[in-house]
Amino acid sequence: MRLKGKVALVTGAANDRSIGWGIAKSLAEEGADVVVNDIAHTDELEARANDIRAMGCRGLAVAADVTQQTQVDSMFERTVQELGRVDIVASNAGIIRWERFLDITPANLRLIVDVNLKGNVYVCQAAAREMIKQGEGGRIILTSSVQSDVQFPINPIYGATKKAAHSFVGTLALELAPHNITVNHIGPGWVRSALNDPAPGLQTPQAIEQQRLVVPLKRDGWISEMGRAVVYFASPDGAYTTGAFLRIDGGLGISKYS
Repeated sequence: MRLKGKVALVTGAANDRSIGWGIAKSLAEEGADVVVNDIAHTDELEARANDIRAMGCRGLAVAADVTQQTQVDSMFERTVQELGRVDIVASNAGIIRWERFLDITPANLRLIVDVNLKGNVYVCQAAAREMIKQGEGGRIILTSSVQSDVQFPINPIYGATKKAAHSFVGTLALELAPHNITVNHIGPGWVRSALNDPAPGLQTPQAIEQQRLVVPLKRDGWISEMGRAVVYFASPDGAYTTGAFLRIDGGLGISKYS
């Protein structure tokens, strides 16, 4: 219960097979009250908040589009109004579209950049402003990707936004350090999550098994493992860590096949 008395907000957390839910659940397991946010699965949001409450923590469901600054600001206002403060923010909402470079459409280009870049900017701005106002520091953790380190074909824009997150986090860590706000990011590899279900290379049992063989630890990652990494950054254990990148990928990023 290292996070008892803390209030956390996690974006992109409605689907029970999402990394966002793995993060929210892990934070609640450590005692944090948790706000779950999403826009793509709003029908599931209240169920996730109920799951948090069933764990003995306060849970709040807020539907807000992270690409819309006014909605993000309203989400933080409601969080403070109903739960009193915000100590931990996991900016996890993200989107991917599998297209080769020559096939990228303007609509998907705009969508990926809006969610993965603009969304992080708005969420982190609102988080930092509230934490500075509170005057007690805070923890901001982004979900980037193993693609902050390595490149893969068929999703060049997604990879570019995740590489950008690496620079973004470092700059925020420097600027927010005087306020005792740490900023870090996790880099999931291949996780069997709802986000990755449409991946073209994972549509048959044989393809899934082949993917497992590419990973040095020979398995896919679990959403709970992504959540535990966020707990490290959010807990007292991570108090002296800022501007850091933690790959949680079973060794995929150092594999000779990557």
